[in-house]
Parts: sequence; C-alpha cells; structure tokens
Amino acid sequence: MSIQREWITNSRIPWFLGRVLYGVSLGLIIACQAEPPSGVNSPGTSAESVTSSSSTEPATQTNSSSTDSQTTYKNESLGIRFEYPEGFVVDDTNKQSDAESEMRRGTVEVWTQADYEAMQTNEFEGTELPANVSLWVYRNPDRLSLQDWVESRSEYFVSPQNYTQQQVANQDAIAFQSTGLYEFETIVLPSRDGQDIIVLRLAKGSGNEAVYQQAFERIQGTLQLLR
Repeated sequence: MSIQREWITNSRIPWFLGRVLYGVSLGLIIACQAEPPSGVNSPGTSAESVTSSSSTEPATQTNSSSTDSQTTYKNESLGIRFEYPEGFVVDDTNKQSDAESEMRRGTVEVWTQADYEAMQTNEFEGTELPANVSLWVYRNPDRLSLQDWVESRSEYFVSPQNYTQQQVANQDAIAFQSTGLYEFETIVLPSRDGQDIIVLRLAKGSGNEAVYQQAFERIQGTLQLLR
C-alpha cells in the first residue's frame, strides 16, 4: 500500500512541472508578440516626432507671382525693396559719371508706362524729360547727420527748407522741399548699417504730379532696407 502511494506521489511531480514549464513558455510567446517591431512608436518616441522626421524636406524658395513681379522691385546691391503701382516702369540702368560713382552707389527711376515708352521713341529729344520719382543711394563715409548731409550737397538740393521728421522703413528720416529745374519733395533716411543714405525724390512741375504722387507715396509706404 505504501509502495502504491509513493508511486502516485512521484508520478504527480513531473505532471506539475510540465504545467509550470508550459505556462512560462506561453508567457514568453505573448511577451515577444507584444514587443513593437522596429520603426513603430515605442515608449519615449512620440507620434509627432516620427511623423516630422519622415516628412522632412529641404527648404525651397517660392518665386513671386506674376502680379507681384510687376509691382515689386528688389535690389540686393543697393539694399532696397519696394512696391509701386501697376502701370509704372522701374529703370535702374542710368549710369552716373565716374566722379558721381565715388559717392552715389546707384540710381533707380520710376516712370509711367506712357512716359517711359515716349522716352524710348525719342519723343523728348531736345527737351527736358518729364518729372518723375527717383531713388538714389549715396555713400556716407563720414556718418554725417541727415540734415548736414543734405546741406553739404547743395548741387543736388537747392534751398532745402521745411524740414520735418518722419519714420520711413523703420528708420528716422527727414522730409523737405527744394527747388531747381523742378520743385522737389524729398525724403532722406540712413541705411540700417549707417554706411549709406537713401534719397527718395518726387519732382513736380511738368503737369503730371498727381499720378507720380501716387507712386511716390506707395514707394515711401512699402520701402524696406535689406541691410
């Protein structure tokens, strides 16, 4: 009787161990299936970071639309950008003499389309060109104040008067009137680095002041300094 009980007890031990081993194996299988495969979000990696890393593309520069290109002028060399009304032409091909080029870095002239086309057909040959809007960029190596600089250029600004303070392109500017071949309304401001002076000028006296006044005000209101 004792021998039979001992056999029964011993036969239960392998069966019990088999159940334990089966449970452990099943747990390992489930754990392996629960582990995420490589490349899927895991603890410490958010869905947002995975998405952004997979969709990153090189930055590109978008060109201006045809409408913008007709009404926006940008000159990296002179460090200026501005908008002007449609129906006008911007001409920066006017070359100054060698003596002028030592001080004047560049000239930009703004004409109505009609005046510009008439100039191309020599309609104004032998006569003065119509009054227009112009923008000059001058060097200012001595870092003169705006009013001192204006008064030192009496060949360009005859009898300047009625100075007023303004803010143009986020810079402290001065506006004034002067005379000469035409009557002039002028705004003068420094470049951001202080090395240049920008002159925006409206000529009056050829009967087309109203249309050019529009361009003058548009340029003044949208002028940006690039340096």
